[in-house]
Amino acid sequence: MTAAQGPDAVLFDLDGTLLDTPGAIAAVLARVLERTGHPDVADDRIRATVGKPLGAVFAELTALPEEHPDVTAAVTLFRELFREEVVPKAADLVFPGIPELLGRLRAEGRRTAICTSKIRASALELLEPAGLLDAFDAVVCHGMAPRGKPHPDLALLAARSVDVPPGRCVVVGDAVDDIRMAAAAGIPAIGVTYGVATRRQLTEAGAGTLADTIEELTQALTPARAHQAPHL
Repeated sequence: MTAAQGPDAVLFDLDGTLLDTPGAIAAVLARVLERTGHPDVADDRIRATVGKPLGAVFAELTALPEEHPDVTAAVTLFRELFREEVVPKAADLVFPGIPELLGRLRAEGRRTAICTSKIRASALELLEPAGLLDAFDAVVCHGMAPRGKPHPDLALLAARSVDVPPGRCVVVGDAVDDIRMAAAAGIPAIGVTYGVATRRQLTEAGAGTLADTIEELTQALTPARAHQAPHL
């Protein structure tokens, strides 16, 4: 992929990249921890887990095995609360400028995919009320490949799902695991800094480009020739 051409496919993370959900996710995680007997987990520890599969999140925050019944119960309670309290607000959580960016990519003939650590049912229940589902050629989720992020499997599956070679794709994400997944898959990555990870964290994970705003993300995904002034 050259700067003049731009990517043929863009593989987007969901939470913190397309929708401003990390704050809501962290708040629900905290409530579930309190209800299940773990009220003293620090807020920064909770927020640092946003973007990971829920089983892994509650195992990490409770120091219990992922297969422990308490972890399973916490995951179930989280999904119930998230569905009741956050999903109805999905349309208001879409970052301004994202629908226009997705429309532009499709108009340019680029393929688009979701690549998320949410299970498929959870991703679809958020994308549909957000009005974004039809903007994607594929929705690739945790559990659809042998290994989740930061392993390369989900990104490679997303590339296959849109029939584009990995080297002609780009991953866009806000979390360290998004960038590590891209690096493991041999796919260039753009780290967005308006989600959960810092600029330094994204850079150290391997992001070749950083975007602080949706406008900067749009510019990063636009072929360089679109910005060149005509010769006089």
